[in-house]
Amino acid sequence: MIVMKNLLAGVDAVLFDLDGTLVETNIDFARMRDELLVLAGRYEVDSEAAKQFDILRIIDYIDETLRSRGMSQQADRSRQEAARILEEIELVHSETAREMAFARELIQLLRSRGVKVGIVTRNCRQASKISLRVSGFDDDLMMLAREDVLNAKPHPDHLLLALERLGAEPERSIMVGDHIMDIKGGKAAGMHTIGLLAPERPRDFFEKVAPDAVIESLREIIDAFNDLDS
Repeated sequence: MIVMKNLLAGVDAVLFDLDGTLVETNIDFARMRDELLVLAGRYEVDSEAAKQFDILRIIDYIDETLRSRGMSQQADRSRQEAARILEEIELVHSETAREMAFARELIQLLRSRGVKVGIVTRNCRQASKISLRVSGFDDDLMMLAREDVLNAKPHPDHLLLALERLGAEPERSIMVGDHIMDIKGGKAAGMHTIGLLAPERPRDFFEKVAPDAVIESLREIIDAFNDLDS
């Protein structure tokens, strides 16, 4: 907790991942991957090679492969079809989203202390807005979804644009997320990072990316802020 207190002292802004950090949606990512790989096959793009990539990178791989063949119209069409696949799956799960424990309480605490708050998510904006609404969050939270940026996290541009919107500097800001790409993105942007360890993941899940702190509940951040006043 001493390390956490030092991390939070003087912080100006906190960026949060959405799914698995602020809300729980149980999006079927396995189905997303499967449908994108089928899409790759329909466009005669090597689906076996595509398996090595994350979901958004699969879309880029299909697009880049088609453009390398001079098939720009097909590339545009494949990207549109891929976006529909992802959005349909995300929208189904967004209506049943639930707040992650202590998420709203933490955001209220941050705001009460003058700390700026933003969300950076690889989910689509429509589904993300629904997830936040049904989970009870204020509708004025600054959020950058995947269609709001050219390069989604773990690319640092996603986080740096969010900080720019908030008027905050990376070295005085923290990225909080439950996935390795959240930590990679935060580090690449020059931010401090906190990994939220999901119960089903191994204790060393974040070991290779070495966030500044690992927590098992957002309550730990609340407690650390309260300790700053003691």
